[in-house]
Amino acid sequence: MSNGDVTGLTVAVVGLGYVGLPTALALSDAGATVVGIDSSPARLRAIARGAVDLLPLHHAQLACASAGDRFRLTPDPTAVRSADAVVICVPTPVDARREPDLTVLAAACASVVEHAVPGQLIVLTSTSYVGTTRDLLVEPLRARGLIVDEDVYVAFAPERIDPGNEHHTPERTPAWSAEPDRTAPARPPPCWHRPPPWSAPSPTPRPPRWPSSGRTPTAPSTSPWPTNWPTPATPSAWRRSR
Repeated sequence: MSNGDVTGLTVAVVGLGYVGLPTALALSDAGATVVGIDSSPARLRAIARGAVDLLPLHHAQLACASAGDRFRLTPDPTAVRSADAVVICVPTPVDARREPDLTVLAAACASVVEHAVPGQLIVLTSTSYVGTTRDLLVEPLRARGLIVDEDVYVAFAPERIDPGNEHHTPERTPAWSAEPDRTAPARPPPCWHRPPPWSAPSPTPRPPRWPSSGRTPTAPSTSPWPTNWPTPATPSAWRRSR
């Protein structure tokens, strides 16, 4: 894979709310085969009917995606096994103490970890505090015998969706991503948004386990997949063995 091209990749998007659904549609529109996973049958039925609150652009994308063979919806969590990359987009509402309620996120991550396969990219986008990716993905994957950056790839890329804003769609919005281990060798991170041409390390210092990329960006592309990361020596390194 190079220059942010997602053509030929299968991406599972877990959680099809106001973040997950536009993300899934952007990936499908860019050429990926998308598996949309949501635990709510009612939500899946609404998406299938087109009875969801989306921008006109995204309604058009949904109609095109639904008419093709590269976009499918399922409540089955085992569907992540067929994916090259998994994007977790479930909500983290604020509790009574104004702290993120990780109940839904913890369940989603546990399900992804249970069904993860070697070679996958797993991206957490849900808003949370430092350490969540390590606690809910990296360590549980290790307990399963899947070592991050050797057997699987993991990153945190906080969502930046602005619902209802047609100028702030996933295709137009840059995003930061962080790998969970500063000492890991350079790998293309599992983040789907393209970076802006002026992308640079975050001015805010991050804890050691959450470095910003710091790599030099390339010119932006029309793909929602990142373009500012090195291409693996062999494209198959980005895809799990079939």
